Amino acid sequence: MNNPILEIIIKILGILVGVTFHEFAHGLMAYCFGDKTPKKEGRLTLNPISHIDPIGLILLFFMNFGWSRPIHTNPTNFKNRKPAMIMVSLAGCIANLLIAVVFAMILKLLNVYNIEYDLFFQILLYGIYINIVLAIFNLIPIPPMDGSKILFNLIPPRTYFKIIQYEYILQIILIILLLIGAIPMLLNPIVLQIYNFLIKLIGL
Repeated sequence: MNNPILEIIIKILGILVGVTFHEFAHGLMAYCFGDKTPKKEGRLTLNPISHIDPIGLILLFFMNFGWSRPIHTNPTNFKNRKPAMIMVSLAGCIANLLIAVVFAMILKLLNVYNIEYDLFFQILLYGIYINIVLAIFNLIPIPPMDGSKILFNLIPPRTYFKIIQYEYILQIILIILLLIGAIPMLLNPIVLQIYNFLIKLIGL
């Protein structure tokens, strides 16, 4: 795409909705399990400004991979701590997949009623794609991604303490892999499988 303004217009809705609902879902799930930290920090909101991380946002626009400002939780407040941690970690990814489905349903309705507006179609198609990206990317089991929190609550404590010693090294490796394009190369086949499945499901 040669027009950067048009590219931003196409991407902005999907990115902001995806980032906002991802973090809101984390906070809401934590709140449901008894932790009021997200509410106290003003994160139980659908205002995108509360959830945006500037660097992560720029990467999302230019590389289609990035991150938002993480929700802080206090696991000691959770009832049933381990299941709560897993569900809170999964909540954002589930929210992104549901948003992808909603965008697909809107696209289907436009198609059914023969509403042809190319720009809106591109916005919705990108919204489906980027929300699948956010869901799959966040499931990577490397800190600080959601997948690591799920993994840490499934493995024995001894293994967890061994891995967590290398947390910062793993984070640096994650950023390097992202910047050199290794993560997009590895995850895009999975993302495209889900994307193509949704597109076929709505008959496009």
